[in-house]
Amino acid sequence: MWQHEEWFAPAESGEPHPALTLAEDLVASCHIDQHPFFEHAAHSRRALQIWVAQELIVTGPFSQLLLCLAAQIKNVHARAMVVEVAYGEHGAPGASIATAAHPWLLDQLRESMQIHPHELQPLPPTQLFLSQLQSICDVSPLAALGALGIGSEKLLIPEYTALRRSFEIGWADCRYQTFLNANIAEDSWHATLMAKAAGTLISFGGDPDHFLEGAKLSIDARMDYYATLLSHCLAPERASV
Repeated sequence: MWQHEEWFAPAESGEPHPALTLAEDLVASCHIDQHPFFEHAAHSRRALQIWVAQELIVTGPFSQLLLCLAAQIKNVHARAMVVEVAYGEHGAPGASIATAAHPWLLDQLRESMQIHPHELQPLPPTQLFLSQLQSICDVSPLAALGALGIGSEKLLIPEYTALRRSFEIGWADCRYQTFLNANIAEDSWHATLMAKAAGTLISFGGDPDHFLEGAKLSIDARMDYYATLLSHCLAPERASV
């Protein structure tokens, strides 16, 4: 049955649902910033190249998932929050170039590291991670909000902070600061917006367990990604990154 409230009513203010708090706690408890990949990358330019090359392959589909999520949300207020996150990832185009878009900033980092586009190929851990992220987002909008909001945007803050330290030590003269700093600065707000959107959907009958499970599965997938990416970096050097 069509319900006016589902499409138009703002969420009630008050304490966040316990599932939202539990999901945020998962970020701190996983200790992604202590993953051994980052210590290895601080002393391996090849590892940093591999990370940038694979993140380039992830960044486009991630942005698309955000836009797909926005299209699935009925409530105008929650949808506006997700649209704001998607806009933050893309920025305003100038002279037909989205100069502030996070994927574009990442591509500028690639260029400064002299990674040729012909070298870019998705590695098995990257393909698996993207497949897992898509599967989580397919469950429901709330699962997608957990995966993209907590398991991606919120997780990215300690993750990219650790990467910034790796670049400071291992490759300080490439253009890492613009890309990493833009993400670290903006993604706390993005994660907050996604959590508010989730709270709105929960208040209208959405299953909070979907949000919590989406966050958990996404965090687990990212941790597994770094483990397999490190194994690749430790393997004998290959021709492509």
